[in-house]
Amino acid sequence: MILMSRASLLALTILASTSACSVLGRHGGSSPAYQIATNREIYSRGNTGEATIRNVSGKTLEYNLCPRRLERQANKYWVVAFEWPTAGGACTTELRSLSKDDEVTTLFDIPTGVPIGTYRLVFTALHGTDGRSMAGDDAATRAFTVR
Repeated sequence: MILMSRASLLALTILASTSACSVLGRHGGSSPAYQIATNREIYSRGNTGEATIRNVSGKTLEYNLCPRRLERQANKYWVVAFEWPTAGGACTTELRSLSKDDEVTTLFDIPTGVPIGTYRLVFTALHGTDGRSMAGDDAATRAFTVR
């Protein structure tokens, strides 16, 4: 039977939880398939931003940049603040191809009615190397500030 001191047990617990948080709590911006970047770290409400999506996988990937959402950080959770297409709008279901190491750029608006805070943009129709839609952190930009 192995006995551990409380200090050793605490250190082991901190190490394990820190390692898990670095995997589970990624802040977006990159995945095994895509690297997603915005042109700024701070936006004002009403600004137009630019996002660049780069294929960092070894395969040609499929994507559609029309369906997406702006998420605001509320405590440790991400909540939907705005979604495209807007009511009455529509996106085509057509998927485009993005070759290895190629990138595509798209514009997005920061709506004037959103509260100041920390946000990210999630592209809901980026397909991974398995052909399925990616979600959450794997399809999101890094967090940015809206003021």
